[in-house]
Amino acid sequence: LVLPSHEAAVSLRRKMQRATTLVTQAVRKVAPQGRAAGKRALSGGHDDSGAWEKISAVSGVFVAAMCVYQYKVHMDHVKSGHKFDKEANDFPYMRTRLKQYPWACGDCGLFESGCSC
Repeated sequence: LVLPSHEAAVSLRRKMQRATTLVTQAVRKVAPQGRAAGKRALSGGHDDSGAWEKISAVSGVFVAAMCVYQYKVHMDHVKSGHKFDKEANDFPYMRTRLKQYPWACGDCGLFESGCSC
């Protein structure tokens, strides 16, 4: 591996900077002129930002309404006093185990705090 001399490296760096400057100038000449600063040309120069702002606002209102509705449904369920009855909902297919767990009480799951062997 042969490294270039300091002069060759500086010369190469200057050539790269000049090439970058030329490319930047060419892109600026080709880029569409007359559009507002900070705005992107979407789909060939059409300005659709107003439409997307409206869609976002309507979507935000819809999501907020659904959150309020879900909260109301949840609170109605809580107020009804409905409790989960494990004995009534203890289906045999839910506790299918082919072998014991590797801890002291092999029939209790890892997160079953009410289980006592």
